[in-house]
Amino acid sequence: MNKKIVIKKQNTMLVFIFCSALGFFSSTTIQASEDAHGNVETHEDELVLMSDSMAQKMDVMTQSVQAGSLNITILVYGNIVTDPASLSHVRARFDGMVTKVNANLGNKVKKGETLAVVESNESLKSYPVTAPFSGTVIARHANEGELSNGQVLFSIANYDDVWAQLKIFPQQLSDIAEQQPVQLSLSGAALDTTIQHILPSPDEKPYVLAYAKIANTSGRWPVGAAIKGLITINKLDVAMMVPKTSIQEFEGASVVFVKEGDEYRPVPVTLGLQDSFNIEVLSGLHIADVIVSQNSYLFKADLEKSEAGHDH
Repeated sequence: MNKKIVIKKQNTMLVFIFCSALGFFSSTTIQASEDAHGNVETHEDELVLMSDSMAQKMDVMTQSVQAGSLNITILVYGNIVTDPASLSHVRARFDGMVTKVNANLGNKVKKGETLAVVESNESLKSYPVTAPFSGTVIARHANEGELSNGQVLFSIANYDDVWAQLKIFPQQLSDIAEQQPVQLSLSGAALDTTIQHILPSPDEKPYVLAYAKIANTSGRWPVGAAIKGLITINKLDVAMMVPKTSIQEFEGASVVFVKEGDEYRPVPVTLGLQDSFNIEVLSGLHIADVIVSQNSYLFKADLEKSEAGHDH
């Protein structure tokens, strides 16, 4: 049940303490009553009260305002491709008949392991066809009794290292260069790496391809998967910055909730440049102010409920 307590002080101020229906926290709105000139009431101060224990239960996170660096990025898209050095199409050294096959599709093989045995047409001697490196058999074209005749008998791939192949369009190319940092993301997984090569695309496509190597021993970056990449093209030092998640729109202004004890007040801020995670604050805050960095929407919602209660 919602409760509103009105306290009159010198007939000039009304103090409203609003308790949410869930009983999590309370909003206090101090309003000026109608003055001698007949002006309507306007908000002078608003705050939300919440204990530290309740804030912890509500997953409210806070942090201090600090100087920092913004990473200016460009978003690109691409795919995971096989490392060319880790893909081999295995052929017999001499034409002949395949007399034995030891490896099948999907088998894990080690470097030097015999994949098949071939009897040479010229010497009539048998010799082994071996794996050039450790990996997985991803294709098999050899069967006993068939002739090798220069064809690919097996394809071996090692996916411990793969490449991100990213499409860079002409309007982006002037900002992107080799050795720039790039953050790759795929289905919740993220990885920081660097662009190592920029090459023309095949078949005269209207983009170039940027390549970044990925260590993939975990197998979380499968070949063919679609990925996103955030390429850092510049770093800018700023005097103050806050997480973008701390910004709320309230009463027509961008605000940040500043914590003082159990009180959380919406402070209007002037914003500047931003990157994917943080935004520059030009005015409104001070270094070392403690602000709500996560779940600040809870405070905005409570103040809006309080406002609605006052309207009635």
